[in-house]
Amino acid sequence: MLARCLRCAAGAALVLAPGLALAGNSTHPRTPVLWNDVPCMTLHDRSASPTLNIPYDISLEDTVLTPDEVEDSRTHQFFALCRTHYRHDYLPEWVTQADVDDMLASDLKDNNPVAPDRILESSAAWAGCWHRINADDERRPITFAMAEAGVDWDTSAVPAGVYSLEGYTYEPIFNVWYTRPGVVVVHDGDPHAVGPAAAFDAESLTPYRDDAPTIGGCAHVLPGTTFTASWAELVQGPPQWVEHVRDVEIAGDSFAFAFAPPPESWNKTLQFRIDLTDPQGRTFTTHAPEILSVIDRDNPAKPCVPGGSTFGDPCDDTSGGGDTTAGDGTASAPSESGAAESSSASAVPGQGGESGCACTAGGSTWPLWLACCAPLLTGRRRDRSPRDRQRAPSP
Repeated sequence: MLARCLRCAAGAALVLAPGLALAGNSTHPRTPVLWNDVPCMTLHDRSASPTLNIPYDISLEDTVLTPDEVEDSRTHQFFALCRTHYRHDYLPEWVTQADVDDMLASDLKDNNPVAPDRILESSAAWAGCWHRINADDERRPITFAMAEAGVDWDTSAVPAGVYSLEGYTYEPIFNVWYTRPGVVVVHDGDPHAVGPAAAFDAESLTPYRDDAPTIGGCAHVLPGTTFTASWAELVQGPPQWVEHVRDVEIAGDSFAFAFAPPPESWNKTLQFRIDLTDPQGRTFTTHAPEILSVIDRDNPAKPCVPGGSTFGDPCDDTSGGGDTTAGDGTASAPSESGAAESSSASAVPGQGGESGCACTAGGSTWPLWLACCAPLLTGRRRDRSPRDRQRAPSP
Protein backbone atom coordinates (compact mmCIF):
# COMPACT_ATOMS: atom_id res chain seq x y z
CA MET A 1 0.00 0.00 0.00
CA LEU A 2 2.77 2.46 0.91
CA ALA A 3 4.58 1.60 -2.32
CA ARG A 4 1.46 2.42 -4.31
CA CYS A 5 1.07 5.73 -2.49
CA LEU A 6 4.63 6.63 -3.40
CA ARG A 7 3.98 5.66 -7.02
CA CYS A 8 0.90 7.89 -7.00
CA ALA A 9 2.96 10.76 -5.61
CA ALA A 10 5.68 10.35 -8.21
CA GLY A 11 3.25 10.00 -11.09
CA ALA A 12 1.11 12.94 -10.02
CA ALA A 13 4.15 15.17 -9.63
CA LEU A 14 5.04 14.60 -13.27
CA VAL A 15 1.74 16.02 -14.50
CA LEU A 16 1.66 19.17 -12.37
CA ALA A 17 0.24 21.90 -14.57
CA PRO A 18 2.26 25.16 -14.35
CA GLY A 19 -0.89 27.30 -14.69
CA LEU A 20 -2.69 25.74 -11.72
CA ALA A 21 -3.74 28.07 -8.91
CA LEU A 22 -2.71 26.37 -5.66
CA ALA A 23 -5.12 28.03 -3.25
CA GLY A 24 -7.09 27.10 -0.16
CA ASN A 25 -7.52 23.37 0.26
CA SER A 26 -5.46 22.29 -2.77
CA THR A 27 -3.20 20.15 -0.62
CA HIS A 28 -5.91 18.87 1.70
CA PRO A 29 -5.99 15.05 1.61
CA ARG A 30 -9.14 13.86 -0.15
CA THR A 31 -11.12 11.40 1.96
CA PRO A 32 -11.60 8.19 -0.01
CA VAL A 33 -14.51 5.83 -0.29
CA LEU A 34 -13.20 2.64 1.34
CA TRP A 35 -14.44 -0.66 0.00
CA ASN A 36 -13.88 -3.09 2.86
CA ASP A 37 -15.00 -6.74 2.87
CA VAL A 38 -16.66 -6.52 -0.53
CA PRO A 39 -18.01 -9.72 -2.10
CA CYS A 40 -16.42 -10.63 -5.41
CA MET A 41 -19.77 -11.43 -7.04
CA THR A 42 -23.13 -9.87 -6.15
CA LEU A 43 -26.27 -11.20 -7.85
CA HIS A 44 -29.22 -8.84 -7.47
CA ASP A 45 -32.70 -9.90 -8.56
CA ARG A 46 -34.48 -6.61 -9.09
CA SER A 47 -37.76 -8.37 -9.82
CA ALA A 48 -37.81 -9.23 -6.12
CA SER A 49 -36.55 -5.83 -4.93
CA PRO A 50 -35.33 -2.97 -7.15
CA THR A 51 -33.27 -1.34 -4.40
CA LEU A 52 -29.78 -2.63 -3.65
CA ASN A 53 -27.94 -1.18 -0.65
CA ILE A 54 -24.22 -0.65 -1.32
CA PRO A 55 -22.17 -0.59 1.92
CA TYR A 56 -18.98 1.45 2.10
CA ASP A 57 -16.61 2.87 4.71
CA ILE A 58 -14.60 6.01 5.44
CA SER A 59 -11.45 6.52 7.48
CA LEU A 60 -12.51 9.81 9.11
CA GLU A 61 -15.25 12.42 8.96
CA ASP A 62 -14.53 15.33 6.64
CA THR A 63 -17.13 18.11 6.59
CA VAL A 64 -15.37 21.41 7.41
CA LEU A 65 -14.90 23.48 4.24
CA THR A 66 -12.42 26.26 3.61
CA PRO A 67 -13.97 29.59 2.51
CA ASP A 68 -12.91 29.18 -1.12
CA GLU A 69 -14.52 25.75 -1.67
CA VAL A 70 -17.70 25.14 -3.63
CA GLU A 71 -20.85 24.63 -1.58
CA ASP A 72 -21.12 20.84 -1.96
CA SER A 73 -17.40 20.12 -1.73
CA ARG A 74 -16.17 17.19 0.38
CA THR A 75 -18.95 14.82 -0.58
CA HIS A 76 -19.22 11.31 -1.98
CA GLN A 77 -21.09 10.14 -5.05
CA PHE A 78 -21.47 6.64 -6.50
CA PHE A 79 -21.66 5.31 -10.05
CA ALA A 80 -22.27 2.06 -11.91
CA LEU A 81 -20.20 1.42 -15.04
CA CYS A 82 -21.09 -1.02 -17.81
CA ARG A 83 -17.50 -2.30 -17.98
CA THR A 84 -14.38 -2.64 -15.91
CA HIS A 85 -11.32 -0.67 -16.91
CA TYR A 86 -7.57 -1.14 -16.78
CA ARG A 87 -5.36 1.05 -14.61
CA HIS A 88 -4.63 3.83 -17.11
CA ASP A 89 -8.09 3.85 -18.66
CA TYR A 90 -8.81 6.86 -16.51
CA LEU A 91 -12.24 8.11 -15.60
CA PRO A 92 -12.83 11.85 -16.17
CA GLU A 93 -12.20 14.07 -13.15
CA TRP A 94 -15.49 15.93 -13.55
CA VAL A 95 -19.05 14.63 -13.76
CA THR A 96 -20.84 17.56 -15.38
CA GLN A 97 -20.12 20.91 -17.01
CA ALA A 98 -22.09 22.48 -14.15
CA ASP A 99 -19.44 21.17 -11.75
CA VAL A 100 -16.74 22.77 -13.88
CA ASP A 101 -18.65 26.06 -13.95
CA ASP A 102 -18.96 26.03 -10.15
CA MET A 103 -15.22 25.53 -9.90
CA LEU A 104 -14.49 28.38 -12.32
CA ALA A 105 -16.78 30.68 -10.35
CA SER A 106 -15.02 29.91 -7.06
CA ASP A 107 -11.68 31.07 -5.75
CA LEU A 108 -10.31 27.62 -6.54
CA LYS A 109 -9.55 27.57 -10.23
CA ASP A 110 -7.86 25.26 -12.67
CA ASN A 111 -6.46 27.74 -15.18
CA ASN A 112 -6.02 24.99 -17.76
CA PRO A 113 -8.88 24.37 -20.21
CA VAL A 114 -11.21 21.54 -19.17
CA ALA A 115 -11.58 19.43 -22.30
CA PRO A 116 -14.77 17.43 -22.96
CA ASP A 117 -13.01 14.12 -22.31
CA ARG A 118 -12.28 15.31 -18.77
CA ILE A 119 -16.03 15.55 -18.07
CA LEU A 120 -17.99 12.33 -17.66
CA GLU A 121 -21.20 13.60 -19.30
CA SER A 122 -19.30 14.65 -22.46
CA SER A 123 -16.69 11.88 -22.59
CA ALA A 124 -16.86 9.87 -25.82
CA ALA A 125 -15.00 6.96 -24.21
CA TRP A 126 -17.68 6.52 -21.54
CA ALA A 127 -20.79 7.52 -23.48
CA GLY A 128 -23.76 5.36 -22.55
CA CYS A 129 -21.67 3.31 -20.12
CA TRP A 130 -22.23 5.07 -16.79
CA HIS A 131 -25.16 5.52 -14.44
CA ARG A 132 -25.51 7.56 -11.27
CA ILE A 133 -26.34 5.65 -8.11
CA ASN A 134 -27.07 8.88 -6.23
CA ALA A 135 -27.84 12.16 -7.98
CA ASP A 136 -25.51 15.15 -8.25
CA ASP A 137 -27.68 17.13 -5.83
CA GLU A 138 -27.70 14.15 -3.44
CA ARG A 139 -23.96 13.87 -2.94
CA ARG A 140 -23.37 12.50 0.52
CA PRO A 141 -21.58 14.25 3.39
CA ILE A 142 -18.45 12.41 4.47
CA THR A 143 -19.68 11.27 7.87
CA PHE A 144 -19.71 7.95 9.70
CA ALA A 145 -23.51 8.05 9.87
CA MET A 146 -23.82 8.25 6.08
CA ALA A 147 -21.26 5.50 5.55
CA GLU A 148 -22.98 3.25 8.10
CA ALA A 149 -26.24 3.58 6.19
CA GLY A 150 -24.66 2.72 2.84
CA VAL A 151 -26.03 4.10 -0.40
CA ASP A 152 -29.27 2.80 -1.97
CA TRP A 153 -29.18 2.02 -5.70
CA ASP A 154 -32.46 1.96 -7.62
CA THR A 155 -31.54 -0.74 -10.13
CA SER A 156 -34.84 -0.34 -12.00
CA ALA A 157 -33.28 2.74 -13.59
CA VAL A 158 -30.53 0.78 -15.41
CA PRO A 159 -30.55 -2.03 -17.98
CA ALA A 160 -30.03 -5.54 -16.71
CA GLY A 161 -26.33 -6.37 -16.94
CA VAL A 162 -22.95 -6.68 -15.23
CA TYR A 163 -21.70 -3.55 -13.47
CA SER A 164 -18.51 -2.27 -11.91
CA LEU A 165 -19.07 0.31 -9.15
CA GLU A 166 -17.09 3.44 -8.38
CA GLY A 167 -16.92 5.79 -5.41
CA TYR A 168 -16.17 9.45 -6.18
CA THR A 169 -14.83 12.08 -3.82
CA TYR A 170 -16.04 15.46 -5.03
CA GLU A 171 -13.73 18.19 -3.74
CA PRO A 172 -12.77 20.64 -6.47
CA ILE A 173 -10.36 21.23 -7.89
CA PHE A 174 -9.13 17.66 -7.34
CA ASN A 175 -11.78 14.94 -7.54
CA VAL A 176 -10.79 11.31 -7.12
CA TRP A 177 -12.28 7.90 -8.04
CA TYR A 178 -12.08 4.71 -5.97
CA THR A 179 -12.95 1.47 -7.76
CA ARG A 180 -15.02 -1.11 -5.90
CA PRO A 181 -13.65 -4.65 -6.26
CA GLY A 182 -15.94 -7.28 -7.74
CA VAL A 183 -18.98 -6.90 -9.97
CA VAL A 184 -22.74 -6.62 -9.51
CA VAL A 185 -25.07 -8.62 -11.77
CA VAL A 186 -28.45 -6.90 -12.05
CA HIS A 187 -31.03 -9.34 -13.39
CA ASP A 188 -34.76 -10.01 -13.62
CA GLY A 189 -34.92 -13.45 -12.06
CA ASP A 190 -32.31 -15.22 -14.23
CA PRO A 191 -28.72 -13.97 -13.85
CA HIS A 192 -27.59 -16.11 -16.78
CA ALA A 193 -29.83 -14.05 -19.07
CA VAL A 194 -27.39 -11.12 -18.90
CA GLY A 195 -24.41 -13.21 -20.02
CA PRO A 196 -21.18 -14.30 -18.33
CA ALA A 197 -19.72 -12.38 -15.40
CA ALA A 198 -16.41 -12.60 -13.55
CA ALA A 199 -14.12 -10.55 -11.34
CA PHE A 200 -10.56 -10.94 -10.11
CA ASP A 201 -9.68 -11.30 -6.46
CA ALA A 202 -8.56 -7.92 -5.13
CA GLU A 203 -5.01 -8.87 -4.18
CA SER A 204 -1.66 -7.37 -5.14
CA LEU A 205 1.15 -9.87 -5.64
CA THR A 206 4.95 -9.52 -5.68
CA PRO A 207 6.30 -12.89 -6.85
CA TYR A 208 9.93 -13.69 -7.51
CA ARG A 209 10.77 -14.53 -11.10
CA ASP A 210 10.90 -18.28 -10.31
CA ASP A 211 7.52 -18.32 -8.55
CA ALA A 212 4.23 -19.25 -10.18
CA PRO A 213 1.42 -17.64 -8.18
CA THR A 214 -2.18 -18.59 -8.82
CA ILE A 215 -4.29 -15.72 -10.08
CA GLY A 216 -8.04 -16.11 -9.99
CA GLY A 217 -11.41 -14.85 -8.98
CA CYS A 218 -15.13 -15.46 -9.04
CA ALA A 219 -17.41 -16.27 -11.95
CA HIS A 220 -21.08 -16.72 -12.72
CA VAL A 221 -21.27 -18.49 -16.06
CA LEU A 222 -23.01 -21.23 -17.98
CA PRO A 223 -21.28 -24.64 -18.13
CA GLY A 224 -18.87 -24.71 -21.04
CA THR A 225 -17.78 -21.08 -20.67
CA THR A 226 -14.07 -20.53 -21.36
CA PHE A 227 -11.65 -17.73 -20.59
CA THR A 228 -8.46 -16.37 -22.11
CA ALA A 229 -6.06 -14.60 -19.73
CA SER A 230 -3.64 -11.86 -20.80
CA TRP A 231 -1.11 -9.61 -19.09
CA ALA A 232 0.42 -6.25 -19.96
CA GLU A 233 3.08 -4.04 -18.46
CA LEU A 234 1.61 -1.16 -16.48
CA VAL A 235 2.61 1.87 -18.53
CA GLN A 236 0.93 5.06 -19.69
CA GLY A 237 -1.12 4.64 -22.83
CA PRO A 238 -2.99 1.64 -24.21
CA PRO A 239 -1.64 -1.63 -22.79
CA GLN A 240 0.09 -4.13 -25.05
CA TRP A 241 -1.68 -7.33 -24.02
CA VAL A 242 0.26 -10.60 -24.10
CA GLU A 243 -1.85 -13.77 -24.17
CA HIS A 244 -0.99 -16.16 -21.35
CA VAL A 245 -3.55 -18.99 -21.50
CA ARG A 246 -6.32 -19.53 -24.04
CA ASP A 247 -9.77 -21.12 -23.94
CA VAL A 248 -9.56 -22.56 -20.42
CA GLU A 249 -12.93 -23.94 -19.35
CA ILE A 250 -14.38 -22.57 -16.12
CA ALA A 251 -15.55 -25.20 -13.67
CA GLY A 252 -18.01 -24.00 -11.04
CA ASP A 253 -18.11 -20.43 -9.73
CA SER A 254 -14.43 -19.51 -9.94
CA PHE A 255 -11.54 -19.29 -12.37
CA ALA A 256 -7.81 -19.60 -11.81
CA PHE A 257 -4.55 -19.85 -13.72
CA ALA A 258 -0.89 -20.16 -12.77
CA PHE A 259 1.43 -17.36 -13.84
CA ALA A 260 5.12 -18.25 -14.13
CA PRO A 261 6.60 -14.84 -15.03
CA PRO A 262 8.32 -14.95 -18.44
CA PRO A 263 11.70 -13.19 -18.67
CA GLU A 264 10.20 -10.21 -20.48
CA SER A 265 8.05 -9.51 -17.40
CA TRP A 266 10.86 -9.53 -14.85
CA ASN A 267 11.36 -6.33 -12.88
CA LYS A 268 8.09 -4.95 -14.26
CA THR A 269 4.66 -4.17 -12.87
CA LEU A 270 1.87 -6.03 -14.61
CA GLN A 271 -1.89 -5.85 -14.95
CA PHE A 272 -4.19 -8.68 -16.00
CA ARG A 273 -7.45 -9.24 -17.80
CA ILE A 274 -9.58 -12.19 -18.81
CA ASP A 275 -11.95 -12.49 -21.76
CA LEU A 276 -14.90 -14.86 -21.27
CA THR A 277 -16.96 -16.56 -23.97
CA ASP A 278 -20.00 -18.65 -23.10
CA PRO A 279 -21.66 -21.42 -25.18
CA GLN A 280 -24.11 -18.87 -26.60
CA GLY A 281 -21.25 -16.76 -27.96
CA ARG A 282 -21.71 -13.98 -25.43
CA THR A 283 -18.52 -12.34 -24.15
CA PHE A 284 -17.35 -10.39 -21.12
CA THR A 285 -14.00 -8.78 -20.27
CA THR A 286 -12.84 -8.04 -16.76
CA HIS A 287 -9.65 -6.39 -15.53
CA ALA A 288 -7.80 -7.07 -12.29
CA PRO A 289 -8.16 -4.19 -9.82
CA GLU A 290 -4.73 -4.90 -8.37
CA ILE A 291 -1.29 -5.34 -9.89
CA LEU A 292 1.53 -7.88 -9.89
CA SER A 293 5.16 -6.75 -9.57
CA VAL A 294 7.79 -9.33 -10.55
CA ILE A 295 10.98 -9.32 -8.47
CA ASP A 296 13.95 -9.92 -10.77
CA ARG A 297 15.69 -12.59 -8.72
CA ASP A 298 15.01 -16.13 -7.58
CA ASN A 299 13.04 -16.75 -4.43
CA PRO A 300 15.62 -17.11 -1.64
CA ALA A 301 13.23 -19.23 0.43
CA LYS A 302 12.65 -21.79 -2.30
CA PRO A 303 14.68 -25.02 -2.10
CA CYS A 304 16.84 -25.94 -5.04
CA VAL A 305 16.16 -29.04 -7.13
CA PRO A 306 18.39 -31.61 -8.86
CA GLY A 307 19.46 -30.71 -12.35
CA GLY A 308 18.66 -27.04 -11.93
CA SER A 309 14.91 -27.39 -12.46
CA THR A 310 12.88 -24.53 -11.02
CA PHE A 311 10.12 -26.68 -9.57
CA GLY A 312 10.13 -30.21 -8.18
CA ASP A 313 11.76 -32.12 -5.35
CA PRO A 314 14.33 -30.29 -3.22
CA CYS A 315 18.06 -30.91 -3.65
CA ASP A 316 18.56 -34.20 -1.80
CA ASP A 317 19.69 -36.91 -4.20
CA THR A 318 20.06 -39.52 -1.48
CA SER A 319 16.75 -39.13 0.31
CA GLY A 320 14.64 -38.44 -2.76
CA GLY A 321 13.38 -35.08 -1.50
CA GLY A 322 12.21 -33.41 1.66
CA ASP A 323 15.31 -31.37 2.54
CA THR A 324 14.26 -27.75 2.90
CA THR A 325 17.55 -26.29 4.11
CA ALA A 326 19.12 -23.39 2.29
CA GLY A 327 22.73 -23.32 1.19
CA ASP A 328 23.85 -21.77 4.46
CA GLY A 329 22.28 -24.59 6.49
CA THR A 330 19.37 -22.54 7.76
CA ALA A 331 15.83 -23.78 7.40
CA SER A 332 13.84 -22.30 4.58
CA ALA A 333 10.16 -22.54 3.74
CA PRO A 334 8.56 -22.91 0.35
CA SER A 335 7.17 -19.79 -1.21
CA GLU A 336 3.68 -18.92 -0.01
CA SER A 337 2.62 -18.42 -3.58
CA GLY A 338 3.58 -21.99 -4.42
CA ALA A 339 4.40 -23.57 -7.72
CA ALA A 340 1.28 -24.33 -9.65
CA GLU A 341 1.72 -27.16 -12.14
CA SER A 342 -1.12 -26.41 -14.52
CA SER A 343 -3.20 -23.56 -15.83
CA SER A 344 -6.55 -25.29 -15.48
CA ALA A 345 -9.47 -23.50 -13.90
CA SER A 346 -9.12 -24.82 -10.37
CA ALA A 347 -11.37 -23.62 -7.58
CA VAL A 348 -10.25 -20.58 -5.62
CA PRO A 349 -12.34 -18.61 -3.14
CA GLY A 350 -14.21 -15.83 -4.90
CA GLN A 351 -13.88 -13.15 -2.27
CA GLY A 352 -12.82 -9.60 -2.91
CA GLY A 353 -10.74 -7.61 -0.44
CA GLU A 354 -10.07 -4.05 0.60
CA SER A 355 -9.52 -1.91 -2.44
CA GLY A 356 -7.38 0.63 -0.63
CA CYS A 357 -5.91 3.60 -2.47
CA ALA A 358 -7.16 3.78 -6.01
CA CYS A 359 -5.41 6.87 -7.45
CA THR A 360 -7.29 6.61 -10.72
CA ALA A 361 -8.25 10.18 -11.58
CA GLY A 362 -6.78 10.96 -14.97
CA GLY A 363 -5.01 14.26 -15.53
CA SER A 364 -4.88 15.06 -11.83
CA THR A 365 -2.06 17.01 -10.24
CA TRP A 366 0.49 16.54 -7.51
CA PRO A 367 -1.80 16.75 -4.43
CA LEU A 368 -3.55 13.60 -5.66
CA TRP A 369 -1.18 11.45 -3.63
CA LEU A 370 -2.31 13.30 -0.52
CA ALA A 371 -5.94 12.90 -1.49
CA CYS A 372 -5.40 9.22 -2.03
CA CYS A 373 -3.00 8.14 0.65
CA ALA A 374 -2.64 10.62 3.49
CA PRO A 375 -5.65 9.28 5.44
CA LEU A 376 -3.92 5.91 5.41
CA LEU A 377 -0.54 7.31 6.42
CA THR A 378 -1.72 9.54 9.27
CA GLY A 379 -3.28 6.67 11.18
CA ARG A 380 -6.48 8.65 11.75
CA ARG A 381 -8.77 5.70 11.19
CA ARG A 382 -11.73 4.81 13.33
CA ASP A 383 -11.67 1.25 14.68
CA ARG A 384 -14.88 -0.41 13.61
CA SER A 385 -15.93 -4.00 13.27
CA PRO A 386 -16.35 -5.22 9.67
CA ARG A 387 -19.82 -5.39 8.25
CA ASP A 388 -21.22 -8.65 7.05
CA ARG A 389 -21.01 -8.88 3.28
CA GLN A 390 -23.17 -11.74 2.12
CA ARG A 391 -23.06 -12.89 -1.42
CA ALA A 392 -26.47 -13.10 -3.02
CA PRO A 393 -27.34 -16.76 -3.66
CA SER A 394 -27.09 -18.11 -7.14
CA PRO A 395 -30.34 -19.48 -8.55
